[in-house]
Amino acid sequence: MIIANTFAGFCDSEIIEAALRNLDAERTLVISAKEDGSPWLLDRAILLPGDVTVILRNCSLKLSDRCRDNFFRSTNCGLGIEDVKPLRNIRIRGEGTVVLEGADRPRAAGDGSKFLSDPCPYLRGRFVTEESIALADWVPAERKSADRLTVQDRHGHSFGTDAGKAGESQRGDWRGIGILLANVEGFEIENVTLKDTHGWGISLEGCSFGEVRRIHFDDRMYKVIDGLAHNMENQDGIDLRNGCHDILLSDITGRTGDDVVALTAIARDDGYRGGGLCTTHVMQHDWSERDRGIYNVTVRNVVATSCCCYLVRLLAVNSKIRNVVVDGIVDTATERDHWGAILLGEPDHEYGVNPSDGIDSVTVTNVISNGHGSAVRILGGIENSVISNVINKNPQTECIEVREGVSPKQIIISNAITVQ
Repeated sequence: MIIANTFAGFCDSEIIEAALRNLDAERTLVISAKEDGSPWLLDRAILLPGDVTVILRNCSLKLSDRCRDNFFRSTNCGLGIEDVKPLRNIRIRGEGTVVLEGADRPRAAGDGSKFLSDPCPYLRGRFVTEESIALADWVPAERKSADRLTVQDRHGHSFGTDAGKAGESQRGDWRGIGILLANVEGFEIENVTLKDTHGWGISLEGCSFGEVRRIHFDDRMYKVIDGLAHNMENQDGIDLRNGCHDILLSDITGRTGDDVVALTAIARDDGYRGGGLCTTHVMQHDWSERDRGIYNVTVRNVVATSCCCYLVRLLAVNSKIRNVVVDGIVDTATERDHWGAILLGEPDHEYGVNPSDGIDSVTVTNVISNGHGSAVRILGGIENSVISNVINKNPQTECIEVREGVSPKQIIISNAITVQ
């Protein structure tokens, strides 16, 4: 066991890297709280090889304002790495209170569809004023009032101090993900809080036989910087991407800006080769060489809220999601800013074609929702599935919504009520 606190370096990133270079046969790295109580300040991602355990003991890790990178990333992926080789056995375990916190002034936030802006006023709710709209220079003059703003006006841009800087990508990308593992078999992420993330909290691409449990989120789709609430897009909690299978996600709490848990098997045939920017994918898109689906996943005990989307989303585009259990989903929202608890599929114009059998053999049970939409929305193809024990606490909506034109096959819905 190697203790990072016993090493030296010119900065905290160098200290942790020195400790990783000196792993012993046990291949366990311990990062404990600093004596002065300050956070470990990261200028770049902590890169994790295979067969390693990182134990975080009552400590905080914080991204510096210089950092445009992850907290943790598997060593097999990154900028310019087209072919992501397999790794095995990566474990990140929190002991006591462990917080991973974003930068005070992030260089970039949001996914690859979001353009950077500084300032980037958060154009929602009580933050929308004439002054904030005036600062949003991407909004056309004819829409510069709260009742004329479009979805793109509100969500097309995200804060980043790299905005307008020569040589820097002007969109978000996978570097904004908190913990990023790719093509890893056998993993654990346990007992950490993610706060003010620059994008998704945790993303798994092509990962298998692992567990993510006891994760708390403290995000709200904006961050107050210099007295202004700036837009911080795409603060999903946990995202499973193409090729993920045999995974347990459990005991997820707190608040996320976007979806709390998302299984998104979006298989675009765009020829992406991996390791590029302007995308949240870090692995290549040659589907003849890798699995495009997601299967054998359990999502259990999600007691949380999303600021604008869903607690659990399943989306299969040119792919298939199968054998998924979603159980124990409790929406803790006190205001109905988000859509609802469960989303199954999307209209084809959003991300691409949802096959009629795209979602197959899924159970969704024991759900409480308090969103402004239906508790469960079925917007794409689904078959051989069961939805049961659903409580919708919004009397203005139906409990289960099936989009016009969608024809579920072999699906049973039972014990679904709307509270009047």
